[in-house]
Amino acid sequence: MKLLFKSSNAETLRSAIIKMIEDKDLKTWTITTSENFKYLKHTQQWGDKGVVKLKADNTKGYLSAEVLRFKGVIDDIKDFEGYYLGRFCEIIFVNFPGRFTSIEKE
Repeated sequence: MKLLFKSSNAETLRSAIIKMIEDKDLKTWTITTSENFKYLKHTQQWGDKGVVKLKADNTKGYLSAEVLRFKGVIDDIKDFEGYYLGRFCEIIFVNFPGRFTSIEKE
């Protein structure tokens, strides 16, 4: 499942979220980098199961958030992705309420 946050500048929103985590303003999240791409990882709940991939598409005006399961995790992704995306939504709702206008599920 992907959540699509409608935003007039999705890349700026993505960068602001990553910066907030890197600056340690969000203590329950860290950044994990793989092949020069930055992923969000929760430090407590579900962080041992996977990461959140953020992808900005300024042409379509969306920031997408998708949970990717770590290799070796046997749990079905559907068992935890809703909770993980809920934690991510907290970041958006609390810190960036004016930077998106709607959310769609894909």
